[in-house]
Amino acid sequence: MKLTTLIFYFLLFFIPYSYASNIPLIDVQLDKKKLANGDLQTFVETLETKGEGGKKRVIGIVMINAKQHEVWNVIKNWDSYGEFVPGLKYYKTLQQKSFPDKPDTFQSYIEGYIKIPVPFIRKTYTLDVIFDRPNYFIQWQLIGNKRINELNTQGLTVAKNSRVLQNIEGFSYLRPYENGQKTIIYYAPVVEISIPVPQRVERFLSGTIMKGFMEAIKNRAETAHIKKIIPDEEQD
Repeated sequence: MKLTTLIFYFLLFFIPYSYASNIPLIDVQLDKKKLANGDLQTFVETLETKGEGGKKRVIGIVMINAKQHEVWNVIKNWDSYGEFVPGLKYYKTLQQKSFPDKPDTFQSYIEGYIKIPVPFIRKTYTLDVIFDRPNYFIQWQLIGNKRINELNTQGLTVAKNSRVLQNIEGFSYLRPYENGQKTIIYYAPVVEISIPVPQRVERFLSGTIMKGFMEAIKNRAETAHIKKIIPDEEQD
C-alpha cells in the first residue's frame, strides 16, 4: 500500500478558505436542514504533497444547542478531553503562557496520547496550541523534535513525538447561530503519517473518530447548557 495520510479527530487545515482579521474561515456549501437539525456535516479534499505521501483535508461542522461561551468552556479545556473523547487516552498541558498585549489569548504546550490501532509505534506527540478567546478560535501545530530538545534543555520535560507523525496542524472556531442562542462549531483536522496502514485503520480514523469527537463535544456542551455543570466563566 502507498504511503497515506490518516485523518484524525483533532488535527489540521481546511478546504477552500478565506481570511477575516487573520482568522481562517471555512467556505463550504452547507445543508441548511442538516445544520438546523444538529447533524454533523463533513468535507474531505485530497491535497498534493512532496514525494510519495498523500494528504487529505477534512472538516466537520455541526450546530450545538448552547451559547458560544458555553461551548468555548468545553473546547478550551483540552486536559479534560480524555474523559469523554473517543480514541484519546489523554491531553496534558505542560506549560501555558499569556500575552501582555492580548490578555484573553494564551499559548499552551500540550502532550497527547492517541489510541491508534497500530502496534509497536509510539503514540505520543506534543502540540503548540493558541487559544484566542475574543474570536472563539483555537489553532494547533505539532512541535518538532528540534524544538522539543530546546524545551528539554530549558527544563521543561517534553516527550519525543512518534516517528511516524510527519505533520499535525489544525484549527477550530465557533460562530453564533439563531441570534446567539446556539452555536456552530467548525473543526478542521488532518494528521499525516509515514507508514503503510490497513484500510480499516484509515476508515477508523477518518470516519469513526471524527464523528465520535464532534458528537462528544456537542453532547458535553449541550449537557452543560441544560444542567449548568460547567460554570459560565465567559459571557457573550
